[in-house]
Amino acid sequence: MRLFLVLLLLASAVVWAQSSPTAPAYDSVNPFIGTAGDGNTFPGATLPLGMMQWSPDTRPDGWYHYQDTSTRGFSLTHISGAGCTVYADVPILPWTAKLGAGAASPNDLTVPFSHDHEQAHPGYYTVTLDNGVKTEITVATRAGMGRFAFPAHSPRILLFKAGASGMSNNGKRAADTSTVHITGSDTVTGTVHSGGFCESDTNYVLYFAAKFAKPFSSYGVWNGTGNATSGTRSVSGHTAGAYVSFPKGDGPVVMKIGISFVSVENAAKNVASEIPGWNFDAVHAAAKKSWTQMLDRVQTSGGTADQRTIFYTGLYHMLLSPNIFSDGNGDYIGFDNKIRHLPAGETQYANLSDWDIYRSLIQFQALLLPAQTSQMMQSLVRDAEQSGWLPRWPVANDVSYVMGGDSSSILLSNGYAFGARSFDTASALRFMIKGATQPGTGLHGNSERPQLSDYLSKGYVPVSDNQESGASITLEYASADFAVSQFAAAMGDNAHAASLLRSAQNWRNLFDSQSGFIRPRTADGNFITGWDPDHSLPHHQKSWDKFDQMGFEEGNTLQYTWMIPHNYAGLFKAMGGNQNVISKLDKFFVEINGWGKPNFTVANEPDFCAPYVYVWTGNPWKTQEVVDRIRRETFTTKPDGLPGNDDLGATSGVYVWNALGMYPVIQGVGGLVLASPMFTHALFKFGDGRLLEIASKGEGIYVQSVELNGKAYQSAWLPISKLRSGHNRLEFTLGGAPNRSWASQPENLPPSFDVSQK
Repeated sequence: MRLFLVLLLLASAVVWAQSSPTAPAYDSVNPFIGTAGDGNTFPGATLPLGMMQWSPDTRPDGWYHYQDTSTRGFSLTHISGAGCTVYADVPILPWTAKLGAGAASPNDLTVPFSHDHEQAHPGYYTVTLDNGVKTEITVATRAGMGRFAFPAHSPRILLFKAGASGMSNNGKRAADTSTVHITGSDTVTGTVHSGGFCESDTNYVLYFAAKFAKPFSSYGVWNGTGNATSGTRSVSGHTAGAYVSFPKGDGPVVMKIGISFVSVENAAKNVASEIPGWNFDAVHAAAKKSWTQMLDRVQTSGGTADQRTIFYTGLYHMLLSPNIFSDGNGDYIGFDNKIRHLPAGETQYANLSDWDIYRSLIQFQALLLPAQTSQMMQSLVRDAEQSGWLPRWPVANDVSYVMGGDSSSILLSNGYAFGARSFDTASALRFMIKGATQPGTGLHGNSERPQLSDYLSKGYVPVSDNQESGASITLEYASADFAVSQFAAAMGDNAHAASLLRSAQNWRNLFDSQSGFIRPRTADGNFITGWDPDHSLPHHQKSWDKFDQMGFEEGNTLQYTWMIPHNYAGLFKAMGGNQNVISKLDKFFVEINGWGKPNFTVANEPDFCAPYVYVWTGNPWKTQEVVDRIRRETFTTKPDGLPGNDDLGATSGVYVWNALGMYPVIQGVGGLVLASPMFTHALFKFGDGRLLEIASKGEGIYVQSVELNGKAYQSAWLPISKLRSGHNRLEFTLGGAPNRSWASQPENLPPSFDVSQK
């Protein structure tokens, strides 16, 4: 009986440890969240902002889909959560059978696996495939280490599918070529040409260098279909690949591999400097330490185990991109395709999903990692100096022009406003103003701001058969104008600050007073006809089953009209006052994940700020209700637990900010709008040494009162400047019923920025 009680207590302790809300942040991360549904995340190994993101792929497009049951290999590069594929370079597949003749290319070979034999943690991934090979992966910044334990007495082969990148595979980019070289008995190197993100004209070249702890015994290459050619050391072509085979034995095959966007030599230098030895467990421990230190910068307590899992997985996703692009020696390939060299202490970053991350991610990174975020901002400046224009959605060292707007300008302004200020602000401002005021074309014959001439002359971008997103682009340009005006003011350029603040009000040119919403106009100045914002269908469609309504990109007017965060006071006046606004908002939030519907959509970037609009009406309790619904109803711990594309951490940022009880609503302005926190305690360690402690007491979701550093705080607007050096404490008293008086008076509302209306 005594033994039974002891065992029962031990079992209970194990269950408590697994479900305890105070489990370490590292152990709370579940990299499989977002790998099903539309999340498009990956479960493999990487470091924070790492260049190498080594992960399994289950489909030729380079994505990992949790519902799939076989893998095509473990590729070296990924982008987390994007809506289009790119990278997934050099899938490496452990193989235990003879490479026989056949019509298919070895690039098409796959191996089944089960999730029962799979684990993922930050910086580490392992799976035992159905062919019996236990694969373990861990990483440094630009290099990784793989340990492959083959079954005894089986062939031990590794396939390097150099010609099977996400966009090159299956002939999607027939012009792409790859090369592989086998050197001596322990080295495989190669080159990958790929690109085409979101059907753009982007291109990049990736180089890799792999080295084995023990020599291989045979090797060969392939290009196209049929047999691999044994004994051949080099190959080049659209579907090029190579294999190496090891003598049968009991010990695992251990490999180090480095990557570079500059050269094979730099790839080899990266792996030599970052992983000099052969101790897999030591590299894994270093990766775990790196992630532990990063995740512990935001410490929380008081939530449930599931809430902590969602929160820290979200924080993890927010730290996967932008990606380090320069090599350890400072080399990187520029937007002019020239090899450039950075001084010590500087880093070039790539893959800035600007349209997505300007709304939730870059502000968080600027607070958490101001030095690194400053280098991200400087990377955009370097891109502009090399290409002539700020890039729109840059991928590697090229620009994709994905999504409308001028979002890199907003990134720069937001980064500066939230503390990332160590970059060339004068050069940044010069290119921001150029993009806002000078029509022109850049790389691939595309523009930073398409139809800028119309915007400057008419005050809006008209809709047409060739431009169906004119209304949303107008709002994006207005937001960018406002962000640049704030940046210009901070730089002392009052003339441009004033002129861009005026053009930031161009939303008025599309405001339809009859409906109270933004309504597209044609080039002749007329509003589009046959239009009802509540019931009109997307252009050329018969049902609300797609993203786009005429005039809007991935959304509709009920979603985009609230995307005017710099002047809600002006918008509310145009709508006829707070009561009309509240009525519209209440109807809008009947659903909170309404893709293709005239409702709020939590994963739709233009909607990110909408829950906080209530605060400008003096009713922050309504924001508190919606934020609580978002936290409870739209994110889960399951593989499909993200409500849509994670978009390089932008969607995860919605949960992370809302869990902390605040959100960066106004672009280019260093301030946060308050809701109510989910945790009873959180400690946010800013990168500049300041601490923000967020505490709550009482039961419920409704704010009864707030204290900042021991003094009553009556506003739901918190400027970053109010957070003094040292330790700051923001304490919420919560209750089960709304306090309709807190933060309700005009003097306590967040700011709005307008110009004189004469």
